[in-house]
Amino acid sequence: MDMRRVTIFAFILLIILFLGSKYAFGDINEKPVTIHSPQRQITKELTSPNKTVFYQTQVDHVAVTNQTHSLEEIKANYQTKFEELQSKTNSQIDTLVEKALHDFKAYINKEQPDDSLKTLYQSYAAQGQIIEQQTEEEFQTLYQKLIIELSQNGYSEDEAEEFKQIYEQQKEERKSEILKQALSLVRE
Repeated sequence: MDMRRVTIFAFILLIILFLGSKYAFGDINEKPVTIHSPQRQITKELTSPNKTVFYQTQVDHVAVTNQTHSLEEIKANYQTKFEELQSKTNSQIDTLVEKALHDFKAYINKEQPDDSLKTLYQSYAAQGQIIEQQTEEEFQTLYQKLIIELSQNGYSEDEAEEFKQIYEQQKEERKSEILKQALSLVRE
């Protein structure tokens, strides 16, 4: 055999062995380059996970978080939210009434008032209506969430009705109270 052919054959064999060993043993810093490597890796991960996918404690935890709430828990939660809304609204109304009272006293103490009493009333009535509208919208949002939560937990929507009745009653009482305050100021 010709020495030249043996050298070329040995050289090709060395290249094949070098590339084969690099592929077989893998270079830590490099990933083997193949056309299908990403798909093979995904398939391998999906078909043969080497760790348990679901642990019993995690499955139990999920079941606990999806547990239905008692009617008392739901009502107590929304009772707190409705009371917070009432407190916020009362604070806004009290601030408005204080401003109106201050402006009304300033109106009475002036010998020649710049604004008419009617203008003063319209200004504060409009501001009061804005507070009432905002409160109504927030109440309806909370009320709808309550109905949905009751329904999701298997309770009747009628269970929410008491909150609506209380809201309407308190709204009317608050309006009457403000009207009495205004009339007592005018009569003084």
